[in-house]
Amino acid sequence: MQKIEGKQFVMSIAVGALAITFMFLQYLPLDEKTKNLRAANAKLLTQNTAASVRQEVLPQRCEEVEKTKKEVGDFDAKIPVGRSHGLFLQNLTSVMQKQGLSELSVGPGTEIEASDLSQIPVSIRCKGKLVQIFKFFKAMEGFERIIQIEEVELTADGKFDGGITMQAKMNIFYRTN
Repeated sequence: MQKIEGKQFVMSIAVGALAITFMFLQYLPLDEKTKNLRAANAKLLTQNTAASVRQEVLPQRCEEVEKTKKEVGDFDAKIPVGRSHGLFLQNLTSVMQKQGLSELSVGPGTEIEASDLSQIPVSIRCKGKLVQIFKFFKAMEGFERIIQIEEVELTADGKFDGGITMQAKMNIFYRTN
Protein backbone atom coordinates (compact mmCIF):
# COMPACT_ATOMS: atom_id res chain seq x y z
CA MET A 1 0.00 0.00 0.00
CA GLN A 2 1.08 3.42 -0.72
CA LYS A 3 1.23 6.09 1.85
CA ILE A 4 -0.75 9.18 1.19
CA GLU A 5 1.48 12.14 0.87
CA GLY A 6 0.76 15.45 2.56
CA LYS A 7 -0.45 17.17 -0.61
CA GLN A 8 -2.72 14.29 -1.45
CA PHE A 9 -4.12 14.34 2.03
CA VAL A 10 -4.85 18.05 1.83
CA MET A 11 -6.44 17.55 -1.59
CA SER A 12 -8.59 14.71 -0.29
CA ILE A 13 -9.80 16.88 2.58
CA ALA A 14 -10.47 19.77 0.17
CA VAL A 15 -12.44 17.50 -2.16
CA GLY A 16 -14.38 16.09 0.82
CA ALA A 17 -15.07 19.63 2.06
CA LEU A 18 -16.28 20.63 -1.40
CA ALA A 19 -18.53 17.57 -1.57
CA ILE A 20 -19.98 18.31 1.87
CA THR A 21 -20.37 22.00 0.98
CA PHE A 22 -22.10 21.07 -2.28
CA MET A 23 -24.40 18.72 -0.42
CA PHE A 24 -25.43 21.25 2.24
CA LEU A 25 -25.47 24.37 0.08
CA GLN A 26 -26.81 23.00 -3.20
CA TYR A 27 -28.23 19.50 -3.12
CA LEU A 28 -30.32 19.61 0.07
CA PRO A 29 -31.93 23.03 -0.68
CA LEU A 30 -32.65 21.94 -4.23
CA ASP A 31 -34.08 18.66 -2.99
CA GLU A 32 -36.36 20.58 -0.60
CA LYS A 33 -37.45 22.89 -3.43
CA THR A 34 -38.15 19.87 -5.62
CA LYS A 35 -40.38 18.35 -2.94
CA ASN A 36 -42.24 21.64 -2.54
CA LEU A 37 -42.67 21.98 -6.31
CA ARG A 38 -43.98 18.42 -6.58
CA ALA A 39 -46.49 19.09 -3.79
CA ALA A 40 -47.57 22.34 -5.46
CA ASN A 41 -47.87 20.51 -8.79
CA ALA A 42 -50.05 17.82 -7.21
CA LYS A 43 -52.24 20.52 -5.66
CA LEU A 44 -52.56 22.32 -9.01
CA LEU A 45 -53.44 19.05 -10.76
CA THR A 46 -56.17 18.44 -8.20
CA GLN A 47 -57.50 21.97 -8.67
CA ASN A 48 -57.30 21.56 -12.44
CA THR A 49 -59.30 18.34 -12.24
CA ALA A 50 -61.92 20.04 -10.06
CA ALA A 51 -62.07 22.95 -12.50
CA SER A 52 -62.53 20.53 -15.39
CA VAL A 53 -65.43 18.88 -13.60
CA ARG A 54 -66.97 22.30 -12.90
CA GLN A 55 -66.47 23.26 -16.52
CA GLU A 56 -68.40 20.18 -17.62
CA VAL A 57 -71.24 21.00 -15.22
CA LEU A 58 -71.30 24.74 -15.99
CA PRO A 59 -73.58 24.56 -19.07
CA GLN A 60 -76.14 22.57 -17.07
CA ARG A 61 -76.01 25.13 -14.25
CA CYS A 62 -76.44 27.98 -16.74
CA GLU A 63 -79.51 26.24 -18.18
CA GLU A 64 -80.93 25.81 -14.66
CA VAL A 65 -80.36 29.49 -13.90
CA GLU A 66 -82.06 30.58 -17.13
CA LYS A 67 -84.98 28.23 -16.47
CA THR A 68 -85.36 29.59 -12.94
CA LYS A 69 -85.22 33.18 -14.24
CA LYS A 70 -87.97 32.39 -16.71
CA GLU A 71 -90.11 30.77 -14.01
CA VAL A 72 -89.59 33.51 -11.44
CA GLY A 73 -89.32 36.46 -13.78
CA ASP A 74 -88.36 39.76 -12.22
CA PHE A 75 -89.01 38.76 -8.63
CA ASP A 76 -88.40 42.21 -7.14
CA ALA A 77 -90.83 43.79 -9.60
CA LYS A 78 -93.54 41.40 -8.37
CA ILE A 79 -93.16 42.66 -4.80
CA PRO A 80 -93.99 46.38 -4.88
CA VAL A 81 -92.57 48.97 -2.54
CA GLY A 82 -95.40 50.17 -0.31
CA ARG A 83 -98.73 48.57 0.39
CA SER A 84 -100.75 49.40 -2.76
CA HIS A 85 -103.09 46.55 -1.86
CA GLY A 86 -106.20 48.58 -2.73
CA LEU A 87 -105.42 48.38 -6.44
CA PHE A 88 -104.71 44.65 -6.08
CA LEU A 89 -108.08 44.05 -4.40
CA GLN A 90 -109.84 46.02 -7.14
CA ASN A 91 -108.08 43.99 -9.83
CA LEU A 92 -108.93 40.77 -8.01
CA THR A 93 -112.62 41.71 -7.86
CA SER A 94 -112.58 42.76 -11.51
CA VAL A 95 -111.11 39.40 -12.59
CA MET A 96 -113.72 37.57 -10.52
CA GLN A 97 -116.50 39.53 -12.23
CA LYS A 98 -115.01 38.90 -15.69
CA GLN A 99 -115.12 35.17 -15.00
CA GLY A 100 -118.83 35.43 -14.16
CA LEU A 101 -118.49 34.65 -10.47
CA SER A 102 -121.16 35.99 -8.11
CA GLU A 103 -121.61 36.87 -4.44
CA LEU A 104 -118.11 38.29 -4.32
CA SER A 105 -116.41 39.00 -1.03
CA VAL A 106 -112.81 40.23 -0.96
CA GLY A 107 -111.18 41.57 2.17
CA PRO A 108 -107.75 42.15 3.63
CA GLY A 109 -106.76 40.73 6.99
CA THR A 110 -104.40 41.99 9.65
CA GLU A 111 -101.07 42.98 8.20
CA ILE A 112 -97.93 41.13 9.33
CA GLU A 113 -94.86 43.36 9.21
CA ALA A 114 -91.24 42.28 9.08
CA SER A 115 -88.05 44.25 8.60
CA ASP A 116 -87.94 44.34 4.78
CA LEU A 117 -90.98 42.37 3.66
CA SER A 118 -94.54 42.66 4.91
CA GLN A 119 -97.51 40.40 4.29
CA ILE A 120 -101.20 41.19 3.91
CA PRO A 121 -103.57 38.23 4.23
CA VAL A 122 -106.55 38.40 1.87
CA SER A 123 -109.76 36.36 2.16
CA ILE A 124 -111.99 35.83 -0.85
CA ARG A 125 -115.36 34.17 -1.27
CA CYS A 126 -117.50 33.73 -4.37
CA LYS A 127 -119.95 31.43 -6.12
CA GLY A 128 -119.83 30.03 -9.61
CA LYS A 129 -119.21 26.95 -11.72
CA LEU A 130 -116.00 24.95 -11.32
CA VAL A 131 -114.78 26.02 -14.77
CA GLN A 132 -115.24 29.69 -13.84
CA ILE A 133 -113.29 29.21 -10.62
CA PHE A 134 -110.43 27.49 -12.41
CA LYS A 135 -110.36 30.29 -15.01
CA PHE A 136 -110.21 32.78 -12.15
CA PHE A 137 -107.14 31.07 -10.66
CA LYS A 138 -105.55 30.86 -14.11
CA ALA A 139 -106.13 34.61 -14.57
CA MET A 140 -104.47 35.26 -11.21
CA GLU A 141 -101.24 33.77 -12.61
CA GLY A 142 -101.03 36.81 -14.87
CA PHE A 143 -101.05 39.29 -11.99
CA GLU A 144 -97.89 41.33 -11.74
CA ARG A 145 -97.66 40.67 -8.04
CA ILE A 146 -96.62 37.60 -6.10
CA ILE A 147 -99.61 35.87 -4.55
CA GLN A 148 -99.27 33.01 -2.08
CA ILE A 149 -102.41 30.90 -1.89
CA GLU A 150 -102.61 29.23 1.49
CA GLU A 151 -105.98 27.54 1.47
CA VAL A 152 -108.79 26.89 -0.99
CA GLU A 153 -112.12 25.37 0.01
CA LEU A 154 -114.69 24.35 -2.58
CA THR A 155 -118.18 23.49 -1.40
CA ALA A 156 -121.06 22.25 -3.55
CA ASP A 157 -124.20 24.38 -3.23
CA GLY A 158 -126.40 21.33 -2.92
CA LYS A 159 -128.72 22.42 -5.74
CA PHE A 160 -127.25 19.93 -8.22
CA ASP A 161 -126.83 22.68 -10.78
CA GLY A 162 -123.00 22.61 -10.70
CA GLY A 163 -122.76 25.67 -8.47
CA ILE A 164 -119.80 25.84 -6.11
CA THR A 165 -118.90 28.18 -3.30
CA MET A 166 -115.20 28.93 -3.15
CA GLN A 167 -113.41 30.35 -0.13
CA ALA A 168 -109.69 31.05 -0.26
CA LYS A 169 -107.01 32.54 1.92
CA MET A 170 -104.02 34.10 0.23
CA ASN A 171 -101.18 36.44 1.05
CA ILE A 172 -99.76 39.36 -0.88
CA PHE A 173 -96.46 40.97 -0.05
CA TYR A 174 -94.81 44.37 -0.23
CA ARG A 175 -91.38 45.74 0.52
CA THR A 176 -91.12 48.37 3.22
CA ASN A 177 -88.00 50.01 1.75
